[in-house]
This record gives sequence, structure tokens and C-alpha cells, in this order.
Amino acid sequence: MLRNSLLAVIFIGGPAFADPQADADYIVSQIVTQTLFEGAIKAQAPMITSAVQNDLRAIGIELPDPDRFMELFIAEFIGEFTTSMQAQTGEIYLDKFSADELHEIASFYRTPAGQAMIDATPDLMLAGAQLGAKAGQQAGRNAGRRLADTIEAEGLMLVEDPSLMQKLLDALR
Repeated sequence: MLRNSLLAVIFIGGPAFADPQADADYIVSQIVTQTLFEGAIKAQAPMITSAVQNDLRAIGIELPDPDRFMELFIAEFIGEFTTSMQAQTGEIYLDKFSADELHEIASFYRTPAGQAMIDATPDLMLAGAQLGAKAGQQAGRNAGRRLADTIEAEGLMLVEDPSLMQKLLDALR
């Protein structure tokens, strides 16, 4: 009986034989990828492009084709960024998860379901960002209306120039 159990552990593998560093490295190789980061950047592209345009406008530069500029920038950026993130992420996993947990996570990513999740992650991120943008816009509008009501009800003065108070309330509504 003991012999069969020992053989099962040896051939099936288990936490007793887990190599946390190897598991963390495997996890990182699967989920800290250029494809994943490209998906994240794509999901945030409008916000990133707008921020870059604002920064450049502040120094007198107007881009005629900001989307093309961002494509070129990302092409130069993504490889170094991915390499840097891969080098650092394994340590985070080693710090946050036990050896057993790392083994189970790595084992999951080795399954067809784990690979399907990895493959779908960039699309899930994009869909989540789009949903989040819509939900954030709606919540922001509603919060602005409630804040305007609170400011009026409590007589709060949130601007230095009292003549701008109505302008602030109108902007919030």
C-alpha cells in the first residue's frame, strides 16, 4: 500500500516535488507576454493617446496622426517593457504564493482550459476596459449630479472664486 502511494506521488508529481522557481518561471512565461501587454495597451489606447497628445501639446507639438505615432511608439516600447516585466514578475509570484499554490497555478496553465484562458485574456481585457469605460462614464455622471446636490444642500464652497460656484454645479450636472 505504501509502495503504491509512493509510486503515485513519484509518477504523478505533487507539491513535495514542486520547484517554486520553475513554477513561477513557467507562470510568467505564460501570462507575462508581449501579446498580453499589446492587449492591455489596445484596451487603454484612447486614454494613452489622449495623455500623450496633451503632453506634447503642452510643449507646442500637435500630431497630425496621433494613432500612427502611437503605433510607432508602441513598436519601439513593447519589447523592452515585456522583458523588464518578465524579469520582475516571477519574484512577485514567489512572494505572494506558496510553493503548493504556485504548483497548482502552473498545473492549471498547462491544461487546455488554462491555455484557453491565457489565449482569451487579451480579448477579455479589451472587453473589460470597454465595459469599464461605459460604466465609469455613467457612474461619473451620476456621481457628479449627487455631488452637486450635496454641495448645494450643505452650502459647501469648493472654489476660491464664489462667482464660479454655479459654473461648477452646472458642470457637475
